[in-house]
Amino acid sequence: MADYNNDGADQLVNASKKPDVVYLNNELQRSLFDYNNFAQVSNADDIRLCRWTGQTDDGKKHSEAMPDGEQVFPFEGASDVRTRLVDSTCNELSCLMTTAFQRSKVNVGGTDVNDSSSASVATTLMRWLSETKMSQELLREAQLGSQFGQQYGWSVFHVGWDQKTAVRKQKITFEEVAAIAMQQPDSIVATLPEMIMNPDAEDEAANLISASVPDIKVSDARKLVRDLRETGIGEIDEEYLQRNTPAVTALKPYQDIAIPPETIDLQDARVIYRRIWMTEVQVRAKEIDEGWDKEFVEMASTMQGKQTWFGLTNDNFTIEDSTNVMRQSHLIEIVYAYARQLDDKGVPGIYCTVFCPAASSELYGKHELLGYAHGEYPFVEYRRERIRRAITESRGVPQIAATDQDEIKTQHDSIRDSTAFTTLPPIKVVKRIGGINKVGPGVQLPVTRADDYTWMEPPARPPNTAFDLIRRVEATHAAYFGTAHVDVPAIKTQMMQQSLVNVWLESWAKIYTQMFKLCLQYMPPEEIERVTGGQLPQNISEIQHMFDFIVRYNVEELDTDLVKAKLEAITQFVVPLDTGGVIDRNKLVKIIIEAISPEAARELVVDQATASQSLFKGVQSDIGMMMLGNEPLLVENDPAAQTKLQYTQDVMGKNPKAQQALQGDELFRRLMENYVKNLQFSVTQAENAQIGRVGVSPVSDEMAAEAQLPPPVEENVEMAQAETAQGAY
Repeated sequence: MADYNNDGADQLVNASKKPDVVYLNNELQRSLFDYNNFAQVSNADDIRLCRWTGQTDDGKKHSEAMPDGEQVFPFEGASDVRTRLVDSTCNELSCLMTTAFQRSKVNVGGTDVNDSSSASVATTLMRWLSETKMSQELLREAQLGSQFGQQYGWSVFHVGWDQKTAVRKQKITFEEVAAIAMQQPDSIVATLPEMIMNPDAEDEAANLISASVPDIKVSDARKLVRDLRETGIGEIDEEYLQRNTPAVTALKPYQDIAIPPETIDLQDARVIYRRIWMTEVQVRAKEIDEGWDKEFVEMASTMQGKQTWFGLTNDNFTIEDSTNVMRQSHLIEIVYAYARQLDDKGVPGIYCTVFCPAASSELYGKHELLGYAHGEYPFVEYRRERIRRAITESRGVPQIAATDQDEIKTQHDSIRDSTAFTTLPPIKVVKRIGGINKVGPGVQLPVTRADDYTWMEPPARPPNTAFDLIRRVEATHAAYFGTAHVDVPAIKTQMMQQSLVNVWLESWAKIYTQMFKLCLQYMPPEEIERVTGGQLPQNISEIQHMFDFIVRYNVEELDTDLVKAKLEAITQFVVPLDTGGVIDRNKLVKIIIEAISPEAARELVVDQATASQSLFKGVQSDIGMMMLGNEPLLVENDPAAQTKLQYTQDVMGKNPKAQQALQGDELFRRLMENYVKNLQFSVTQAENAQIGRVGVSPVSDEMAAEAQLPPPVEENVEMAQAETAQGAY
């Protein structure tokens, strides 16, 4: 590969109004073709997908499929099975990572004690994005990113802001036009209804509408005037914001992204290249949407089907035949180059340049300072392992486990070939016989002497040797990668899996950090408040180091038996001993539901403030219904009885009308009496369960109960009557 930087000067250091596209393209080629990058990618694909020369559909070796007339070994029709060890490991680990991503919780912590309220709002915003707004998109990209990471050793996520404007038809009535005119009596718009109804003033009305409504042509305005006059209803094209959210995309190494070989840390890279395939329609739309250069758009539109990154015919395919399909036939290769450069004042910034490498031209679509206020490259890497500092020094499963897979394949082939020899061994024939007859079950073979046909003895071999070796290789492989195997201690598997998940979720914490900062930069404050019920600072300097993002998941939760045993231990042994109220029972219930069914927890569990508010409203509703003479819903062994009693006392103490009804309405008094007794009974049952285990009730609990529980309704009535009688004297 030629050296494009012989003078030693890095032409990417200083930003300029016009980028050096030729230099960027040369750096791209150096980033792609140094260190046999494509050979490594192709080799990883072949190992995982079980592809090799001479492969046939029936899983046997045939000379006719071999190149250059080669003969198969050891014999025609010998076993040539596909062993899916690497593929299975990649899928199993990817499944673990995706599950951990789905079940993990995003928590935002403030870096200062004063940030706690804002951190709660930030957590709500990020959970809304990850679990609702973008859940399917993020899950799809998490699956791809985990697969890329396991197969190639590393992968990268692009984190950007996607803002798309679309046009839709908006109906407008004559009454709405008249209402607008009435709101502006001193303007020429006030005469618009009269002009619309006057056919002779049609052009004047159309010109007025075209001048008043953005982006509406006079011809379209004239049709609107005509429709309003004839039918009272017309249509106009209205632009609206179709999408205004973060966008996360998983990138495959050397297919979607390339970095210079000297790159150690992604955020310190000289330049990062991202490739995107676009249709001609998408390219031409960029001229309007993003201001791409018109001449560049015309030139790029002639580059359909051309590619410069690689010439691999199998790069995009998982099929195992030799079909050569060009998926890019009608697509255009576009490259976004992100480079950290210095402006004329020496201030670093990230500049984005769009070009078409297949054109070998100095033309470019756009060149501008990236507007993301967080000041980072919009990329986050995931590394399967960290044994060297460089990103690309992380190995994938195929590179590590190729020999394991080959060993198992060899043993499988030997078992299959041995079975074939045992079932139908070679036949030794007396040499004087000119030809051999067809051999098969029940076939009569003419002979001239008893030993004309004899079976060759197959090689002696212990029957379980291959099976034992396969099991040993699989166990060693599982212990190395942390996949499940009966011969690997569960604690070691769990340790390996937890380490894998921790590294994976660390990458997502960085992704969420960039997503959050982009939300603060581009989302309207009113939308954030509508989603979260709170406000966040919009000044990017205020929030740059204001929050820490934590994404965690414990792989033990995948073991349902272990989770069940832990929950039983907590509820049976720990909770009964919690006389000091150390345990937050609301959080405990939440944890139990999430452990049993994470999907149901999202629907069932509400935050503590919402739950308390709902419980209080329920008590208010019960009391209101009883005042109307309706029987309340009595609950057996109500776990919230203690809290309901407190709320009942609070409601009755602050409602003079309810107190008056308690004195004068016999039905309400009796309903209220039953309601309180039902709650007290639930409290007593809970206390009896505790007393049954320890024999006594703690004195502190009894005193607290006497202080908190409202007095019986009868005492309330008698006290009120006594106070009334005393007042009469």
